[in-house]
Amino acid sequence: MTHISKRIGLWLTLVVLLQSCDSGKGHSKEEEQAEEEHKHDEGDGHAHEGDGHAHDEGDGEIREDALRLTSEAMKRAEIRLQTPQQGTLSQRLEISAEVELNPDRVAHISPLVASKVLSVDVQKGDVVKAGDKLVELRSVELGEARAELRRARAMKDVAERNQQRQRQLRKEGISSERSLLESELAFDQANAELEAARSRLLVFGLNGGNGPDMTIVSPIDGTIIARHATRGESATSSDTLFIVADLSTLWIVGQVPERTVSGVSVGMPATLSLGAFPGRTWTGKVDYVGSVLEESTRSLPIRVEVDNPDGLLRPGFFGSLSLSETGTQGTTLLVPLVAIQTLDDKKVVFVSEDESGTFKAQPVSLGAESKDFVEVIDGLSADSKVVVEGAFLLKSEMIRGQLGHGHAH
Repeated sequence: MTHISKRIGLWLTLVVLLQSCDSGKGHSKEEEQAEEEHKHDEGDGHAHEGDGHAHDEGDGEIREDALRLTSEAMKRAEIRLQTPQQGTLSQRLEISAEVELNPDRVAHISPLVASKVLSVDVQKGDVVKAGDKLVELRSVELGEARAELRRARAMKDVAERNQQRQRQLRKEGISSERSLLESELAFDQANAELEAARSRLLVFGLNGGNGPDMTIVSPIDGTIIARHATRGESATSSDTLFIVADLSTLWIVGQVPERTVSGVSVGMPATLSLGAFPGRTWTGKVDYVGSVLEESTRSLPIRVEVDNPDGLLRPGFFGSLSLSETGTQGTTLLVPLVAIQTLDDKKVVFVSEDESGTFKAQPVSLGAESKDFVEVIDGLSADSKVVVEGAFLLKSEMIRGQLGHGHAH
């Protein structure tokens, strides 16, 4: 009995062990299946996580009008934020300019009758006053005109005395009415001839004098800037003997490009600088803006009148004309020019939306600009956090992202 009991106990032990082995094998299969499913899910998860990492952990996430950068990407881009400043700007435009004579202060002096130069009293560069003698001329035609004037005066005197005598005789009943009328007619004719002779001399620029000689004087204060009179030479009314110019004021003329015409107006301040006089400037105001655009240069002529008290300015000098105009009245928001970007043909600035690195491309309306700053008329508030460094990189990243999305679709 004991031997049989031992064998039965051994058999039961083997059965239990076999069941345990089978049970262990079944658990391994379930674990393997679960492990395979876990690996599949984990692989997909890693794949998605990898995609998410490309957007979130690489450069950032891009929307249509905004993008989000990781802290690492922001460091690489060296993004710097700043709130807009408040103030006003002066719009400044630099153009090339030339110094010219003021034609209202220039006199071209010519003889009004064919003449011969007897003597010249001034040289080029001389400063003269109005009434100063410039040249002595002799003219046969002038001599004849003056002789005619003397004859006309004499004829008028004779006609006048005869008229007075006929009136007296008529009063006494000695002379006829016809004789009186004839004397009055003769007087009227003589008077008309005298006026004609005077008018002829006035055409010559004279109202009296004797003989064929005449003196020409300067009509204005100024400087002799041209002399063409030479002793012994002949001159006609088409010849210019002298040019006298008042150089105390001069014109500065320049051409404003078509794209900047809107910022130029009569009365705006202007400053002239010349390479010939470093550090020296002349100031004035725009007193003329052209009405017609020059087609060849696509520019508009402007003019500034400046004082030249010390005579340093010379007609023909070339220089730089700086035009300045106060921008928007009152204070407005100012941002650095480097913050302004062009996106989809619009002027934008990048504004930080939150602390997570999200930046929005904010359209703005601009006003006057200086060398470093520009006025923002609309689109920003005083507390906006504007990207003032790294804006171009943000623009590039946004364009790249938009192109990528467009390709995917």
